[in-house]
Amino acid sequence: MKKAVALILSALILCSSAACSPQTGEVSASQATVEAQTVQPTTEASTEALTLDLEAEASIKEAIEDFDFEGVIYAEKDGKPLYSYANGTQENGEKITIDTSLPVGSVSKQFCAAAVMLLQEQGKLSVNDTLDKYYPDYSEGSKIKLHNLLSMRSGIPDSTGTSVVEISNDKTEEENINSVLTWTFSQPLKFEPDERYEYANINYLILSRIVEKTSGKKYSEFLRESFFEPLGMNRTGTLSELAASPEWAQGAVFEQKDTRVGMMPNGAGDIVSNAADITTWLNALSSGKAISAESFKTMTTDYSSGGNYGYGLYLNIYGGVGHYGNISVYSAFDYINKDKDFTLFIDSNTIDQFTAIVPFSEEMLDILMK
Repeated sequence: MKKAVALILSALILCSSAACSPQTGEVSASQATVEAQTVQPTTEASTEALTLDLEAEASIKEAIEDFDFEGVIYAEKDGKPLYSYANGTQENGEKITIDTSLPVGSVSKQFCAAAVMLLQEQGKLSVNDTLDKYYPDYSEGSKIKLHNLLSMRSGIPDSTGTSVVEISNDKTEEENINSVLTWTFSQPLKFEPDERYEYANINYLILSRIVEKTSGKKYSEFLRESFFEPLGMNRTGTLSELAASPEWAQGAVFEQKDTRVGMMPNGAGDIVSNAADITTWLNALSSGKAISAESFKTMTTDYSSGGNYGYGLYLNIYGGVGHYGNISVYSAFDYINKDKDFTLFIDSNTIDQFTAIVPFSEEMLDILMK
């Protein structure tokens, strides 16, 4: 039996470091083969599916069995469905389908980075702003640029995933965030800003607050008005929104008390979405629809020699960009390769978050991009 999901701060763990017929596997765990069916894509643009050869089908089936994978896999090529798979059970007992909305963990960081880039396009902030502009009492603020936060080169110590800050279900979201930031801004830097790359969730929690300060809107509201609604991403939201309307995703699994603490991933791991919406997002992000082409280029520039990290995206993954994410029992991966017009989304509640999501996603890329 899987444990019920409790989206709390301590559970936010991030990973660091041919023509192809659609398959929809909505299958039981005991079923020997994945049934080939016509993909029913939920994206508006796709009307005709591509086909996978038998060797690719067999390779995917073997990988799914080897990794004991349950969850969702969805790939598109040239704007058409390439592969679709859904299997397993949500923590509330409901069946996982290709349309199921699931937590995506640190895949969320690209949304936060895009929000910052959009505000820069609107002239409301600059990635060269120093942190003291937004937190004037922070003694180290004059050294740290938003660019350093975005590229994981700030030197700010990360309190997320630790017990050094008391987070309580009895406190409001605002009170919990303030507790984290009060502790964070009282600590010495681990290293001088821009000295090196070190992945830290706190960078993106701070960025989400700066989005609120500069936009005058709650972070989740800014994402919804700027990205989700204009792009038609009607199965995407944040954990804080889920607390107020739990029925739209995992239902009773996300109780109010759990998501109140679960809000701590704000900016760093707070998005809940599904395959179609993430595919829509990836295409919009990389095509100038969500942010400008120049902003996307900035997001996909490597600021750490050998670090392979831009703004909220890992770089140089099979010629494309994407991000891994883990939160509670969920492990996710999204990916886009503009040159090959290829996207991939994976989300699982069974695959091991540290040792499996990276090799599994790489195996899927190796098979599907041939």
